[in-house]
Amino acid sequence: MDTPPGDDRLSEAIVYIAERMADDPGGQGAVKLNKILWWADFESFRERHRSVTGAVYQKLKEGPAPVRLLPTRNKLLRSGAVEMEERDRGARSPEKVLIARRPPEPIFDEEDLGYMDRALEKFHGMTGKECSDLSHRASAGWQTVNQGEVIPYETSLVSMRPLTEEDIAWARSIAVEAGYLPR
Repeated sequence: MDTPPGDDRLSEAIVYIAERMADDPGGQGAVKLNKILWWADFESFRERHRSVTGAVYQKLKEGPAPVRLLPTRNKLLRSGAVEMEERDRGARSPEKVLIARRPPEPIFDEEDLGYMDRALEKFHGMTGKECSDLSHRASAGWQTVNQGEVIPYETSLVSMRPLTEEDIAWARSIAVEAGYLPR
């Protein structure tokens, strides 16, 4: 069976992130992995109009996730590139963790690696729930589409930052100058 476009890059990104999440005190579960991939891909698209992995993302209850994550992860598990382990998280339910068993293939350029490293830093120390909550607030696409629908990369261009008083004053001055509002 042919590998769908983007699965190789998604596979290697999963190995790269799993390898670097190994000692994250916030956990290393699947929800967190999804959010790190999403952040890296959508920030990359927002800044340079191309994602790191080329993965298509969908809206899930826990936040954005690659559509091909499960088949890609299962292929990595079968090949031995990663291993899944259940870890006790104390009062919370056990967490399924991916552990890298080989280094990632060198298919990413320095910019791609930078986006993944910044995403790892952004979510470092956070629990899966905290990562999920952040993705719900920060993703215009996740807020726009229905459950299971594809999240367009272009939604990364929509800022979710609340307007400041300065933003509003600037916009009003432009509207007055253009004749849309009275002086």
